[in-house]
Amino acid sequence: MIATLCIAAALHTQPESPKPEGRVEPFPGVVVDYDTRTVEVDGFVPVDVSHEETPEIWIELIAEAHGVRDFEALISLDTEARNVHAALLMLGLEPGSPGRIEVDNTLPDQPMTKVDPTGPELRVRFRFERDGETVIEDPCTWVFDPETDTVFSDLNPRFYFGGSSFRTFAGEEWYMARAEGTVVGLCTFGTIDGGAETVGCTPVLSPHSDAGDPVWYTINDRVPPFDTKMTLLLTAIEEVADEAEESVSDQAEE
Repeated sequence: MIATLCIAAALHTQPESPKPEGRVEPFPGVVVDYDTRTVEVDGFVPVDVSHEETPEIWIELIAEAHGVRDFEALISLDTEARNVHAALLMLGLEPGSPGRIEVDNTLPDQPMTKVDPTGPELRVRFRFERDGETVIEDPCTWVFDPETDTVFSDLNPRFYFGGSSFRTFAGEEWYMARAEGTVVGLCTFGTIDGGAETVGCTPVLSPHSDAGDPVWYTINDRVPPFDTKMTLLLTAIEEVADEAEESVSDQAEE
């Protein structure tokens, strides 16, 4: 009994490991900034909004990887989707669950159920050079619905580290964001078989034009020229700050 108490006391008095600080680059082109709680990922603009033959570009993703969906994304990343996942883990973030759209094909009207992604909330931004100056912009202000003239940011989208899911193909297990190229969603590609985006978006919107959701196109004067180097910034929105605000609000009510 005495020995047990001594061990417990010794463990209790051991100093906690210091929190990581500064910046590290765990993978080429991927930086974890512990001070700002941000993962930075290098990439480039994969679409050409100035091309005469394709002046209208349909956008379904904020960020893609592996070149799978570079024709419908605002940034194509220079790293693998799993590296983005690992970098977010290095910030101490634990993934929740990816979003998905389930369709019941057994019923005549094929009802659709939209499931929101869960997990730590992230702020999504791009950093790049515009007119000779370094700027940070919200990619959600770069796309719009031409039918209603609604900019995507008007929907107050929120992003969550859902973590994608795994699926087996031909006996091999695949991280679905790798298979689908879906790192940061605008639309949601997950189905009843599992989610596909490493970072999912709400509101959950279908990428299929016949589903009734808006179809999103680039606002061409906001998108930088093709192949412009950009950095995707994924910043943790700390729950502690939210709790502190709630505490202040509660005290004010008292």
